[in-house]
Amino acid sequence: MAKPFSSRIFDIIQSTIIGKTDNNSPLEDIEDIDPCSGCSDPCSTHPTYPPSLTLRINTSLTLQGTVKPYYKHVLISTGKSDWKSHIEDEEGSFAAQLQKAIKGNNNKEKKVKKDKKNKNKNKSEESSLKKPKILICNSSRKNDDDDPSFSEGNDILLFSDNILVRRVPPNHAVDFYNQFLRGQKTDENDTLLTSQPHVTFKVEPMPYKAVVLICSHMHRDKRCGVTAPLLKDEFDKILKDKGLDVESCADGIAVYMTSHIGGHKFAGNVIVYREKQGIWYGRVTPCHVKSIIENTVIEGKIIKKLYRGSIMNDYVQDESEIELK
Repeated sequence: MAKPFSSRIFDIIQSTIIGKTDNNSPLEDIEDIDPCSGCSDPCSTHPTYPPSLTLRINTSLTLQGTVKPYYKHVLISTGKSDWKSHIEDEEGSFAAQLQKAIKGNNNKEKKVKKDKKNKNKNKSEESSLKKPKILICNSSRKNDDDDPSFSEGNDILLFSDNILVRRVPPNHAVDFYNQFLRGQKTDENDTLLTSQPHVTFKVEPMPYKAVVLICSHMHRDKRCGVTAPLLKDEFDKILKDKGLDVESCADGIAVYMTSHIGGHKFAGNVIVYREKQGIWYGRVTPCHVKSIIENTVIEGKIIKKLYRGSIMNDYVQDESEIELK
């Protein structure tokens, strides 16, 4: 019996990804694909951004290389598409509690590093390098239908671990941090860096073949707040037409709006997570969406004209910094 179309598509995705370990996307993996092929100039088919906003999108700077090094992305399900300018400022939220855990741990680690530095004044060149970051963002993703008000906590998507952590209450943010972000101890006597879980979380494999994130943080910058709804509508429409949306197939391609990820001057900002890859695009318009789905999500190709950078997966966890967006 022949496989359904969607299964064949995802076989292509699987075969494209297997064996790829370099997530920095070397230049030879980036292709000169026209992301606007099929659209007239000016386009009469897709919605366009207001001229006043278009003038505020930087079109002169080179996009590639504009993503700060990071190796993990924490995505908090909130059911909203906009938040306070700094997500940790929402009192009682998971982001706020996680920020407190981060600050508390950073103070402890600074003391540990200071003590180590005093013992070994010959600081190596490697330790002086800027460390990659862990991104922490809110998203428009909702919990399951049986908890629409998030009364039991927030679902958390974790990339590139590709896991879903179910229903994490804000008062368990420290335990979440210890288990998933803090890492293992680096020295037998270094107890401050040891993960000692006090809570058992429900962890599941990532339920989606791919996840598309669109920055929509209006309270941080109007540009992304205006571009994101138009982009999401186009992603949803095309994925539904192809039978690849999460409603058409259980493990389809999810599309969510997210808080600030950096680079508002390059709005619309889009991240495509697929397997261990996290591909960042900037200056995306509705005209580009079909090409991103067909070339990047399905075939694994990177569109040079839109490419900002990608997730870096080759850093050890205890050397990381953490940044809330």
